[in-house]
Amino acid sequence: MRRLLLLVGLLVTFVSGGSATAADSGPYLVGHWKLADTFTESKVPPVVTDNTEFVFLNPTPLTLTLEYAFFDSAGTFCGCDRDTLAPNGRTRYTMLAELNGGQFSQALCPSKTNQTDGVMKTIVFTKADGGDVDVGDAVEAGYQIDLFNGGRTESDLKAVLLNPHTKAEINSIHKQCNTFITSTSSSKKK
Repeated sequence: MRRLLLLVGLLVTFVSGGSATAADSGPYLVGHWKLADTFTESKVPPVVTDNTEFVFLNPTPLTLTLEYAFFDSAGTFCGCDRDTLAPNGRTRYTMLAELNGGQFSQALCPSKTNQTDGVMKTIVFTKADGGDVDVGDAVEAGYQIDLFNGGRTESDLKAVLLNPHTKAEINSIHKQCNTFITSTSSSKKK
């Protein structure tokens, strides 16, 4: 009986261990940005977050294209930025710098200048063919740091499981970024 229980235990461990996936790395990660944000719940002091810093890490020997897009809390696209993520390298930025640099547009968000938090979606890929991206073996990891008066908190960005719907979302993010980056580059040339 003990052998049978041991065998079942080993089999369960092997099966569950074999299907485990990393929860904090992949070609598509999400986080939550804040910029001069105040969140108030009843009967507790307000939570004030001045800024969010994001750090993206490339754990591969590949040179990757990194795109990170900003959405308001209702899901409306608010801007995007693109970088090259060097092999085993990192990229970092703050929401305030993205606002000042024009990569985050409060004009695109429905609440205009009062938009103080939302969703950040980031993708990495090896190449773009036409309007679609090829993630290939691209993987990123990352974390966000919320900065507030006298303190900070850190949390991992969360990986999104790839399926037909999320692959379509990756391509949608890329197309929105292309349109936004093209329009902001041509307006800067004027």
